[in-house]
Amino acid sequence: MNAATNATELVEALYVAYNSHRMGDVAAFYAVGATHEDIAHGRPKVGAQAIVEGLQKFLGWFPDAAWKLESIITDTNEKAAVQYTLTGTLSAALGPIVPRGQKISLRGLMVLTLEDGKISRSEDYWDATTFQKQLNSNTPEDRS
Repeated sequence: MNAATNATELVEALYVAYNSHRMGDVAAFYAVGATHEDIAHGRPKVGAQAIVEGLQKFLGWFPDAAWKLESIITDTNEKAAVQYTLTGTLSAALGPIVPRGQKISLRGLMVLTLEDGKISRSEDYWDATTFQKQLNSNTPEDRS
């Protein structure tokens, strides 16, 4: 099996774990000292446990969150870029935003650095303005 196939399989399995919402499964993909940064927020999470806690918090707001893989690009067994679409429904107050069944559909790109079969760094790029617009929408027409 070549390096790209291994990285691709890891990414596919990671997103199966994300979609299962099983935190233990997700944590197993990250190195103990891994970092994850949502670039739109600029606040990195350090350590597999902190990364999982951040995901758990997100799932508290969007319990039906689902990630659809659009494409995976690898150049070696050490780097992967994942284009995805995240969907979900706001079900709990997100700061001052009151849940009214707002749906999100957010395109993103996650760049992963892999070491020894684990994720050592993940950077998640998505558009905060689109996210905010969808959360503040009242009708389906407002969500585009």
